[in-house]
Amino acid sequence: MWYGETHPAGTETPIQAVTKNSTQAGTEKPTPSCTEKPTAGGTENPTPAGTEKPTLAGTGKPTPAAECSSPQPLGMEDGTIKDDRITASFSYNGSPATDGRLNNNSKWEAVSPINSWIEVDLVEPTVVTGVTTQGSGSRWYVMRYKVAYQQQPSSQREYVTDGNGDIKVFIGNTDADNPVNNLFDESVEATVVRIEPTEWYIGVALRLELLGCRRD
Repeated sequence: MWYGETHPAGTETPIQAVTKNSTQAGTEKPTPSCTEKPTAGGTENPTPAGTEKPTLAGTGKPTPAAECSSPQPLGMEDGTIKDDRITASFSYNGSPATDGRLNNNSKWEAVSPINSWIEVDLVEPTVVTGVTTQGSGSRWYVMRYKVAYQQQPSSQREYVTDGNGDIKVFIGNTDADNPVNNLFDESVEATVVRIEPTEWYIGVALRLELLGCRRD
């Protein structure tokens, strides 16, 4: 069990490679042979040919998966999402992933908060617009988290991003009882959604609901 006030996931500070462009005296700066921006080592995700995401004209931003003018709970609280569709990293006995439902009398608790996650399989492509999170009901709760998703179970996992295209870290709960809603800047289409806690109070305990619209 982990104790303390807050526990951010990992303490290492990433080191970015620094490159210097030098020119000789009296010479012009060499012109690069291509115009692509370099990517930090280890962060490049190549996109297979034919799988590029469409973008909004003139913005470079991904086209929204679909409109969802009135997001609704997708079935964690009411049981529409069945137990065999909810999985997680190692859980305490008596606090399995299937107990991680919003307003449940129990909760999901991770044995180790580091690299912990809880995942929901929506079975069919679904427009997901946000997440509602809730703590354990006693002391533990998740303060910040990321949301990953897959368009198909076999596809690459991607992260929900902010308006600048960076992976978004959502501000979660400030106590163990009150639900907190977080809507995405842009909806995503997903069959699998994963919540990855990055900061917590005492330990990782979570109850949740996914928000969005089912396809007709």
